[in-house]
Amino acid sequence: MHNQPRKHMGIGLIAVAMVFLWNPDIVVFDLLPDFFGYILLCLGLSSLSYLNHHFEESAKCFQRMIAMSGARMVFVLILFGLVNSHDRPTTMLLGNFVFGVLELMTLLPAYKQLFEGFIYAGSRSGTGKSVFAHRSVAPFTAFFVVCKAVLNVLPEFSVLTDGVEGTVSLYGYVWLFRVAGVLIGAVIGLVWLILVLKYLIGIYKDKPYVEYLHTRYMQDIYPNKDLFVAKRYKLGSFFLMLGMMLSLDLPMEGVNVLPDVLCAGCLIAGIMVLRPYLTSWKASVLVSGAYAFISLTEAVWQYRYFKIEEYTAAAALGTGSAADAYVVSIVFSIISAVMFVLTVAGVLNCMKNIIHEHTGYTVAHVDMQTYGKLGALHKKLSRGLVPVLVMTVICALGSVAYTVLLPHSGMGGEWYTVLATLMWLINLVLGAILCVLFVEKNNDIQEQINNRYLLSSPVVHDGQTE
Repeated sequence: MHNQPRKHMGIGLIAVAMVFLWNPDIVVFDLLPDFFGYILLCLGLSSLSYLNHHFEESAKCFQRMIAMSGARMVFVLILFGLVNSHDRPTTMLLGNFVFGVLELMTLLPAYKQLFEGFIYAGSRSGTGKSVFAHRSVAPFTAFFVVCKAVLNVLPEFSVLTDGVEGTVSLYGYVWLFRVAGVLIGAVIGLVWLILVLKYLIGIYKDKPYVEYLHTRYMQDIYPNKDLFVAKRYKLGSFFLMLGMMLSLDLPMEGVNVLPDVLCAGCLIAGIMVLRPYLTSWKASVLVSGAYAFISLTEAVWQYRYFKIEEYTAAAALGTGSAADAYVVSIVFSIISAVMFVLTVAGVLNCMKNIIHEHTGYTVAHVDMQTYGKLGALHKKLSRGLVPVLVMTVICALGSVAYTVLLPHSGMGGEWYTVLATLMWLINLVLGAILCVLFVEKNNDIQEQINNRYLLSSPVVHDGQTE
């Protein structure tokens, strides 16, 4: 596995990431998506996170922000795709407020730990004049994060004055408030971007400091190959578990508000993280990519069928364009279900590969008695993946059944109409069971990986090996 760090320890990637994070949202639209900025930040911190606990905590917080910014993107799709125009203003206020609070709780400690990581490394090395040169960047970053959240949500509070007797409706001026918030936020963000880039570029050019970081990594971290297996599996399994959770179907008026393309994307990310330990990762990525394409096509078709053409599910029982279009929906559902099963089967095959290569005890190949126990452990862990595959097939069949039965939902008291009405809830329960099974089996594998590597490896804290 190639774990050698970049020449400048990812500091350049961190600087590029900031370019995606300075701009304010225009209502709920982000012209430079924060999602990509947080991914770049995590990539930039991938080597630094091994050097001290400040960088490690910062990386964990920014990983949470990847999921949070992805959830915000889903919220935008729901807001403009499924929420009617009358309820949209209050939904926008609620969404911006909730996301704003959650982001403040995560971003403030994330940036604090990032800057403290640079300072901590500099204080231990006796180098790094650059990390002490601009002490204003940390407090101004906190100011920027708070202002960005407040200026995004504050204009939306004007909806609370709409339709209230004896009160001037400020919502009529909401766009004036929004423009003012964007302009103020852009100025503050631009000042912050200049400050933080000046700070990071100074660190990037500080040759003694960067050489110290690189040397500590190569001396204390890089030789400990086993440490990477456990940590990389933890990151990869995070994406795999997130993907399985995003496979849950939450239909609203026939449209799934959690498009399965998000599930496929996360599963691909998890496989790519684990690819150094997999023999069949290319095939799994290819199948997952095909599933992503089919899922995206199906999501577009659902939106067109129910939202643009405004067909009702009941119209499929008749004749004409609505019925023909619904047949296409069923075909998409069947293909998508098959691809989902194949994708999960590929993921489970990758996990089985990891079980045989990276779980157990390092002394197993010396002690034949222990080797026999190792084989039993591998069989037990591998068999534990079978219920996950079985539940995947059941969930896929349930998804197809929902599409087929949807026209009959709420149309009478026959058993199939009752089943059609409850099918979305049944699928949700089945999906939840699948997620629980997957998380449980994944935790079993991760525990055995830790037994093999972390418990038998030297502990590395803040660049020192114990």
